[in-house]
Amino acid sequence: MASANLQAYEQLMKAAEFEHDITSDRSRNAMWDAFTEDYEIVEPPSLPHGGVYKGREEWARMNAKMRSLWAQKVTPLHIWDLPEQDLIILYTDMEWTAHETGRTVRFPAVELLHFRDAKICRVEMFLQDTKVILDTLGPGAGRP
Repeated sequence: MASANLQAYEQLMKAAEFEHDITSDRSRNAMWDAFTEDYEIVEPPSLPHGGVYKGREEWARMNAKMRSLWAQKVTPLHIWDLPEQDLIILYTDMEWTAHETGRTVRFPAVELLHFRDAKICRVEMFLQDTKVILDTLGPGAGRP
């Protein structure tokens, strides 16, 4: 039987459209509902939206910056459910397309989803190569 955390994640996947467009309003609203109010996300500092964001409002600001630069698709390839640690580990295939240039890149990523009361309270993103992501952007576009 799936843990409460895995059930919550599966519900999020049904409500969102990550494999089609993680930057859509539908995906964003589904994520908002799946997060705790004090949700925290850690993004690679080399990206324009990189850093640590605390609270859903800060996440929404970070997400708006990211959405202004890229359309994104995320396909989970493997999910490890560790209910005793309130943790789900995702190994995903990501596809990012820069709005300005139309350049697309695909890469693997690992995401650590920490849970509290079957809601996501923290996410740590590990993207394989942020340089190839930055190379999709035009000169100087949103670079840190």
